[in-house]
Amino acid sequence: MSSNLKNIIITGAGSGFGRAMAIRLSAEGYNLILSDINEETLQETARLIKSSETKILLQAGDVGNPGFLKSMVKNAIEEFQDLHVLINNAGISGDVMNMIDLPEPALMRVFDVNFKAYWLLCKLVAKKMKTQKKLKPIRGKIINISSIAGKQPLEMLGAYSCSKAAVNAMTIILAKELAPRITVNAVCPGFHVTGIYKNDPNLVQDYMKIVNQKIRLRRLGTAEDIANIVSFLVSDDSNYMTGQLINYDGGIIFH
Repeated sequence: MSSNLKNIIITGAGSGFGRAMAIRLSAEGYNLILSDINEETLQETARLIKSSETKILLQAGDVGNPGFLKSMVKNAIEEFQDLHVLINNAGISGDVMNMIDLPEPALMRVFDVNFKAYWLLCKLVAKKMKTQKKLKPIRGKIINISSIAGKQPLEMLGAYSCSKAAVNAMTIILAKELAPRITVNAVCPGFHVTGIYKNDPNLVQDYMKIVNQKIRLRRLGTAEDIANIVSFLVSDDSNYMTGQLINYDGGIIFH
């Protein structure tokens, strides 16, 4: 465990990628600030964490609400003083429909959750990280969970694809602006089996046929796969990496 990276914010921690990351990072000795819109599933994540040494602060609320984000960061600082890692993970897919027919409120909801919340949390947390001068060489890390849809947009998921493209652009911009003491990277998952697919195991395969995607490693990803790459990004082993949009898709796209 790195002595420089201790207190980690994870949004969307009530299920899927967020829950897998929380379980993995707690086992590695980090303290966690976990948020989710669903308080019940957030509590379940906390129950699944086995490490008795991990300190956990649970914050239930909607990341699409700027007031909640400001309150969460304020509470995290009061509880833990320093913030070492921000993992922006909470997201929604939005309506599956032609983008021309998409109502404006539906578009804006996707951007509020998938992009605006990421931007605001980056802003709030980076300001705190900049003051943490005792931490060397890296004062903080930001990890954005994006999607390969931000690089290779998916029809019928236009709002989602556009929001992830915005996250990718922001990741590179912030990496440049916050260097050299704060690193910013993004993970771009492909098709991964999470809670959303449990009721319909054919959903991912059917959609892959529609968009003509092929996974070269011949299996769907898991939430634990994403936790693996995030563990690396949290650690000091990734200190020389910033501004990268990391495809983690089993070999679907190659740029």
